Amino acid sequence: MKTLIILITLFLFIGCADKHKFNQTDEFWYKEVIRFIGNRDMDKADESFSSLEAEHINSPLLETATLLLIQAHIKQENYILSNYYMNRFNTLFGTKENRSYIEYLRIKSKYLAFKRPKRDQKLIFDTLELIEDYMIDYPNSQYLPYIETIKTNLALSQHELNIDIIILYKKLDKPKAVEFYKQNENMSWIKESEIEQPEVSFIRSIFE
Repeated sequence: MKTLIILITLFLFIGCADKHKFNQTDEFWYKEVIRFIGNRDMDKADESFSSLEAEHINSPLLETATLLLIQAHIKQENYILSNYYMNRFNTLFGTKENRSYIEYLRIKSKYLAFKRPKRDQKLIFDTLELIEDYMIDYPNSQYLPYIETIKTNLALSQHELNIDIIILYKKLDKPKAVEFYKQNENMSWIKESEIEQPEVSFIRSIFE
């Protein structure tokens, strides 16, 4: 009987706790999103955002909460989730003006995810394509200086990668492949003597 009473009390307590999770104001969920971001508990922040979106789809706070989660996930290096919120933002609130900012953040997140140039070749190409599209779609964007800096850094990485590939094909005695990559090298603006080589750990250098 005592065990039954304890179980009933426990279930009632859980039920009351669950009720606390529903029918809250948009301001409540917005503050919860901010609180959990501050605590670096992104799972809880995502859950609070889901509640805000589900219970208050027309809330004016939803737009800001989405932006906060985009930036927080980028900071936490959760690039897949940040991209998800970018898509949600464009779907719900996208205008030509704010899309230029969101697409800038998309390029920035891909650039920050770029850690190993000799393993992330596709990421270089994909990000450079995004940059070219961005410069066409938003020629007057205030974020163009940042975009151009990212483009330069990625172009330098691509150059270094091509040089390594050319050296490899020379060792393999593949003159046609060497000539192909030389023709695709349009980096006359680069001064090799001014390039500062990145520092790579000894163990990583073995594999790269």
